Amino acid sequence: MSINNVSGVRSDINEMLSKIREISNKSKVFSENSSVTPGVNAPKSASFQETMSAVKDVFSNVNNIQIESEKVKDAYLSGDKHVSMSQVLIASQKSKLAFEGLVTVRNKILEAYKEIMNMPV
Repeated sequence: MSINNVSGVRSDINEMLSKIREISNKSKVFSENSSVTPGVNAPKSASFQETMSAVKDVFSNVNNIQIESEKVKDAYLSGDKHVSMSQVLIASQKSKLAFEGLVTVRNKILEAYKEIMNMPV
C-alpha cells in the first residue's frame, strides 16, 4: 500500500507550526527578554468579543476537519478510485487529533475555572 498524500500532510503540519510560531513571536509574553510586572507592562488583554470570535473560529475549524474526514470516508466507501485507504486514515487521524486537542483545551480551561472558584477571598 502506498501513501499518496504524505507531502500534503507534511505541508499541513508545517503550516500549522508556522502559525503557532508566528503567534508566539508576536506575543510579548513568550519573548525571552520580557518580564511582566503587574500593572506596568502587562500585555493588553483581548476583549470578550475577540476571545469569543477566536473560540468560534477554533470550533468551526475542528468541525470543518471532521466534515472533510467524513467526505473522504464516504468517497472511499462509494468506490471512488481517486481516494485511497491511506487518505481515509490520514483524514480520520487529523479529525481525531483536532477533536482531542479541543477537548483537552476545554478540560484545562474548566480546571482553571474550578481552581479560581475554589480560591479563598
